[in-house]
Amino acid sequence: MKQIRTYNYTQKPKKWITLLYSMLTLLIITFPLVIYIFIYHISSHLISVPLYIFLFILFIITLGIGIYTTIRFLIYATREIVTSKYELALKDVIIQHTDEIIILLDMFGKILSINPSLTAILKYDKEEIINQPFRIILYEKSFEDSIRLRDLLLSRFRDVFKGYEAEIVLPCKVQHYSEIKSIAFKLIPVFQDNNLQYILAIGRVIQSDFLTSNYLKTEYAEFIIDNNIRMVNLLSYRLTRNLEPYLDKREIIRIQLGLQEAIINAIEHGNLEIDFETKSRLKKLEGNYWDHVLDICNKDNLEKRKIKVEYHLSANGVKYIIRDEGKGFDWKQYVAATPNGNLIDNYHGVGLTMLQDIFEVSFNENGNEITLVKHFA
Repeated sequence: MKQIRTYNYTQKPKKWITLLYSMLTLLIITFPLVIYIFIYHISSHLISVPLYIFLFILFIITLGIGIYTTIRFLIYATREIVTSKYELALKDVIIQHTDEIIILLDMFGKILSINPSLTAILKYDKEEIINQPFRIILYEKSFEDSIRLRDLLLSRFRDVFKGYEAEIVLPCKVQHYSEIKSIAFKLIPVFQDNNLQYILAIGRVIQSDFLTSNYLKTEYAEFIIDNNIRMVNLLSYRLTRNLEPYLDKREIIRIQLGLQEAIINAIEHGNLEIDFETKSRLKKLEGNYWDHVLDICNKDNLEKRKIKVEYHLSANGVKYIIRDEGKGFDWKQYVAATPNGNLIDNYHGVGLTMLQDIFEVSFNENGNEITLVKHFA
C-alpha cells in the first residue's frame, strides 16, 4: 500500500510571527508613554541628554525594524494569497473539466460534493446524490450476490482510515439506464491535525480496447501473486477485460465476482490454511477479519506461498486455472453430498455453489487447484 503525507488544510501561524506581532503592538502602544517619560526625566534633570538621545534612537530603530518586518511579511502574505487564489481557480477549472470522476466523502463514506464528470458519466444530478452513501452509485446486484465484494470495499476504506491510499475497481450503474460501467477508484485520505476529515475518491472509467474488441482471437496469461487480497479485485478485472465482445456486461461482473471468490478461497483456505471453524470464530471478533487472519496464520505460509492463476481465452470460451500451495481439501464430499452432483449449498459451501452457478467447475486430485470454464454462446 502507498502511504501518503497528511496535509493540514488549515495553516497555523508560526510562533515567531505571533511574537513579532506582540512586540510590535507593545512598541506602538508604549510609544507615547516612552516619549512622555523621556521628556519628564529630561525636564527633571533625572537623565542626561546624550543618554536620552541614545535610548530614543534605540527605541526608534527597534520600532522601525518591527514595522519593516511586518510590512515585508504582509507583502509576502498578500502574494501567497494571490498565488493560492490562482492555484485554487486553476484546480477548480481542472476539476470541472476533467474526464475523471471526483467525489468528496466524509469520514463515514457520505457524499459531500461531486464534479460534473460524475453527472455526465453516470447521469446523477447533484441534488439527488449529495448526502447519500457512496454505495448509491454502485451496481447493487453485484453486492447482493457477493459478500466478498462488500468485504473488499470495506477493507479498502479501512486502509484509508489508517492513512493509506487505496485502489479498487467497482461496477457502477448509469442512472435511469441499463448500462453498467467499470470504474477504477483511487481513495485518498485527507487529514487535519492527524484526524481523518475527508476521503477523496477519484474514478476513471475503464474503456474497451478497440484492437482487442475487434481483432483479438486468443490470449494466454499467467500471474503469480502473493497472499495479498488487495490485489484480488484488480486482478479479477485484468482477467476479464477482454470478454466484452463475447459476454454481456452483467455476466462479466458475475465472472469477476466468481474469480474473486476463488482466488480469496485459495489464499484463505489454501495457502494460509484457515479452516471454516477458525474463520467462523475470527468473523465474530471485533475489528478487521483479515487483520485477525494475519495475526494467527503461519508467517512462512504468508510470505513464501504463492497463488498461480492461468488464463486462456479463445473464440469458444474462457478458462481460468487457480492453484495454491496449500494441502488442498476433500472436494469430493461436496459433490457426493447431493444426488445430482451439485456442490453442497450450506454456510461453508456458498462460495463453491456460486462458482458452479457461473462456471463449469473441476478440481485436481489434491484439491489445491480449481479450473473454471465459461463457454460462449
